[in-house]
Amino acid sequence: MSGLLDPDPRRMPLGRLVALTGHRLNRRWQQAVAEHTPLSRTALTALTALAEHHGLTHREVAQHCWVRPATLTPVVDGLEADGLLSRRRDASDRRAVRLHITDAGREALRQAWRGISSEFREITPATTPAEEAVIRRYLLSVLNGLDAKEGGSGSCG
Repeated sequence: MSGLLDPDPRRMPLGRLVALTGHRLNRRWQQAVAEHTPLSRTALTALTALAEHHGLTHREVAQHCWVRPATLTPVVDGLEADGLLSRRRDASDRRAVRLHITDAGREALRQAWRGISSEFREITPATTPAEEAVIRRYLLSVLNGLDAKEGGSGSCG
């Protein structure tokens, strides 16, 4: 048997294989986050964005998390209440509020990523730079196709 409904990943069409792999990776990602940190997936992503890009606005963090700003608000409120991030007015534009990860947030992030990263190193094969470039090009072309079909820029998940 071969074709779209073939249950064997070795024979299913590439698009279906990519979808299946993405689905299973997402499920494993959710489990790994739940096992290694009390942070939600969105909270983990928000703190990661703030650790990598200091002083982002709420909207910018939402873009990094692939969620709408309104979805992020209770996450940011919780992270602030837990002392993992702080809100500060922008010195050059008092209307803007910038988010900053705290030392406690950095430590929570370090602990979370330690466990999550070790799991994913076990299940994802090493790739050469050339292999990674081909895979990245293909996946980006799929995302571009989705953006074109959905009429968006892929800024929200």
